[in-house]
Amino acid sequence: MIPPIEEIKKIASKIDPENPIVILTPVNRYLGFSAPISPIDQFKPIAEKWGVPVVFKDPQRVLIHLNSQGIPELYDESGKINGSVYFPFGHDLLDRNMVRMIIFALEKQGAKVVNGFRALTVADDKGLIAIELANKGIPCANSIISSAKGDVPTALELMKKVDSKLEHVVVKTTGFTAGGVGTQPMKADIDYLAPLLWASRKDSNPKVIQNDIDSTPQSEGRTVVRAYIVGGEVVGCYTTKGYGIVNCAGLARESKGEKYIPTGSEIKIYVSAAKAVSAEGFCRVDASGGKNKAVFEINPLARIDAEKYGLNIPEEILWYCIKLANN
Repeated sequence: MIPPIEEIKKIASKIDPENPIVILTPVNRYLGFSAPISPIDQFKPIAEKWGVPVVFKDPQRVLIHLNSQGIPELYDESGKINGSVYFPFGHDLLDRNMVRMIIFALEKQGAKVVNGFRALTVADDKGLIAIELANKGIPCANSIISSAKGDVPTALELMKKVDSKLEHVVVKTTGFTAGGVGTQPMKADIDYLAPLLWASRKDSNPKVIQNDIDSTPQSEGRTVVRAYIVGGEVVGCYTTKGYGIVNCAGLARESKGEKYIPTGSEIKIYVSAAKAVSAEGFCRVDASGGKNKAVFEINPLARIDAEKYGLNIPEEILWYCIKLANN
């Protein structure tokens, strides 16, 4: 829970302005449809209100210098970059790759980061997420990871060993994605699955085939719970309805949504999932909203504008950064 503003100001005043909180995010660049509101526009007013020193650095303009002593240093056109805490955020594929490199360098320095290299690598890959969740006993969809040359009949046979009533599957792309574009439930049939799996040869990424856990008829809408995790705690949830396509791209194209109060068991699942991929600093967990509880996705670079659901995620993140800087 965020304390009164006077208490925040008192704690924030202890942060050295020479070592501010650094937010790595596109500066003067459009982030794309997945994040139409710039994080700068969201964080800056809060930082000014709380009196906390915050700077914004564009990951594509940051230079990582490996000096003669083997210590990574960060620079941009303003000079050397120093910070007390670093929060990475970006949707563009190059942004995602750069923040991973930057955070990896920072961790080698022993710097404080909201999400580390492992979170930005494992939690940003649907295939690696599935492997981690399955091996930690966290509810997830029955999954097959396959390249374009994988045998589809064998994949379907293996999935039906777990789910004999397998009727529909969802196919997702592994690797880093620059914002989701939605996943369409398809008939669990070779004629539907084989062409889509074969298409993975074009992007060189394997595919993740998962059983469609939510059996709700498309006409009634498929409910997805989106839970925000900050500092290892669930700070807010909302649900969205997808008709035909379960859209993971964000708020802009979601057909219906409302604030959601999770149960204690759901909170445990969401936090455990975030910790399994080391993304408990910040992420959004997408999970089934039906009776079959399961985690679909963990996004450590999820968009943070959820005010229409009564959630102020930028405040939660900045407050966590303040606490982290003073620990």
